[in-house]
Amino acid sequence: MRKVAELLEPAARPLSGARVLVTGAASGIGLAVTRRCLSEGASVGALDLNGDALESVAAGLRAGGGQIVTAVADVGEPGQVAPAVRLLGEELGGLSAVVNVAGLGGYTGDISETSLDAWQRTLAVNLTGVFLACKYGIPHLLAAGQGAVVNNASVVALVGSAYPQIAYTAAKGGVVSMTREMAVLYGRKGLRFNAICPGPVDTTLVKAFIGESGNWQSRRPYMPMGRIGKVEEVANLVAFLASDEASYITGATYAADGGISAAYVIRDED
Repeated sequence: MRKVAELLEPAARPLSGARVLVTGAASGIGLAVTRRCLSEGASVGALDLNGDALESVAAGLRAGGGQIVTAVADVGEPGQVAPAVRLLGEELGGLSAVVNVAGLGGYTGDISETSLDAWQRTLAVNLTGVFLACKYGIPHLLAAGQGAVVNNASVVALVGSAYPQIAYTAAKGGVVSMTREMAVLYGRKGLRFNAICPGPVDTTLVKAFIGESGNWQSRRPYMPMGRIGKVEEVANLVAFLASDEASYITGATYAADGGISAAYVIRDED
């Protein structure tokens, strides 16, 4: 008798043949997304502000067989985004997905303490940067006849926080609303747009803020799973939304937050 496993087809690679633009690709969630997309058979156009880190990462991924091209740009600078997206699109032979991850941490104080410069810079990167990558990436997707956009927002777009991050919160809320509107506008043109809202994830930005013992312990009681997330756990969701396996999902917002946005009262039994 043949084993059931022998009757099953080999696991598919959902992003096989895809051409994916990833911003913020040199570290954190962006790097995890890049690795996941490559592992599923995609070619990746990696964009990041840190050119040295980007080229170091890309060299390692190419050595492992990954098909990756790079461009250095600050997504908060309009004059840099258009040529970077155009270059990556040309080198990949088009785009089938755009994943916007690049962003700044926003712990600048409450509204009375946040300077106008800090407000404008945070929104320039975290909101306008997403707008620009979509603005210049969408024509590539339309040329392909279909495509997906996944925008990285944050759990603070869904729930309020007593920790002061007013500019960051405003920008991430804007990402969710903008994603939803683009989904409506482009739904009949074969394009899909979805947003993800990670909670605290094991990145340099997050660890710089909650890595201290006291700060972490003060947050943990409000986290149903009692831990911060892994970048790979977020990348799993991104890869699914970018693939044809999510072909009927658009205009949606997914929390990858360990249950934070679902919680009212938590029993900490540890």
